[in-house]
Amino acid sequence: MIAFPKKVLFVGDGNQNGYIYMRSLAIKKLVQSMDMVDTNRYINPQEKIKYHLAYRFQFKSLLKNLNNAIVQKVNSRSYDLVWFEKPIFIFGSTLKYINRKNICTVSLNPDNPFGPRDDGCWNVYLKNINLYNHHIIMRRSNFRDLKKMGVKNIHFIPLCYEKSIFFKDEGIDENKKKFDVTFVGTPYDKRMDLIDQLSKKLDIRIHVYSAEWKKFEKQLGSRKNIVINDEIYQSGYREIINKSKIMLGFITKSNVDEISYRSFEITACGSFLLSERTRFQKRFFREDKEAGYFDGIDECAEKIKYYLANPLERIKLELSGYRRAQELDLTNDYVVKRALSKLFRDSFNPF
Repeated sequence: MIAFPKKVLFVGDGNQNGYIYMRSLAIKKLVQSMDMVDTNRYINPQEKIKYHLAYRFQFKSLLKNLNNAIVQKVNSRSYDLVWFEKPIFIFGSTLKYINRKNICTVSLNPDNPFGPRDDGCWNVYLKNINLYNHHIIMRRSNFRDLKKMGVKNIHFIPLCYEKSIFFKDEGIDENKKKFDVTFVGTPYDKRMDLIDQLSKKLDIRIHVYSAEWKKFEKQLGSRKNIVINDEIYQSGYREIINKSKIMLGFITKSNVDEISYRSFEITACGSFLLSERTRFQKRFFREDKEAGYFDGIDECAEKIKYYLANPLERIKLELSGYRRAQELDLTNDYVVKRALSKLFRDSFNPF
């Protein structure tokens, strides 16, 4: 059912495993029509050298085809909104052209151009930041950052999960959980060292999933209880969550994050979340009632040992966390609808 009788052009990464693409699908269900410009068609991550040059230095010659495609789309039909995701490749001239046609523009940036992590890709984005009519942010600190740059229309939406992927599989019980401890995610923020230290304090296997961990395989090779696996997505990711007794959650501090997608994905699947502690995250999942938290490796190791030795308590928290995830209902569809309602000033009433 169409919630917004609007025409949208979506510009972003078309990788079907990512939340950018999933947001495009949510928008498509909610609006009258949606077209997409897949940035990967013009700046292909598989072409490693070209992509690195485009990402790091934003050479105009490498970004020209993408920007031309956007202008051609805008000229081909009438749009009410152009929705840009992580628009690090967008020329100021492209944005000015869209603005002259009185089409609303919005930037949603899932990463943090103001954080201490040196991604090295933000020059063009920051230069053109005031050319977007609206900014959607997913971390609260960006309110202050954008205000300092004179940005006015800033809308916060929380992180979420994709309900078509993350849910409790039927027939999963304690006997079918074959992994003691699992982490799915990147090795940002010295997580390799954290996992290495954790392995020294535990006599169980720690399963890690991500292609980026492969580069640390030699360094961790002496740790017999660390199992490094390839990246997993969608139903494969859900299957691992459902088969793990404890799912670790790390917060990307170098991105100034306060919570992660994993917090919602894990609890939506009905598994036990043991995450780094933040005050913001505890507003969503209460400590020792709906999730477990830790501040350092020692506390993390102690809680792993405790909850593996006390499965009934762990299962109780699993169930409470699952009920809380259903109660929050922070699905991808919901937060996208909330964002569109703010952009279009529709009568839909967000929480």
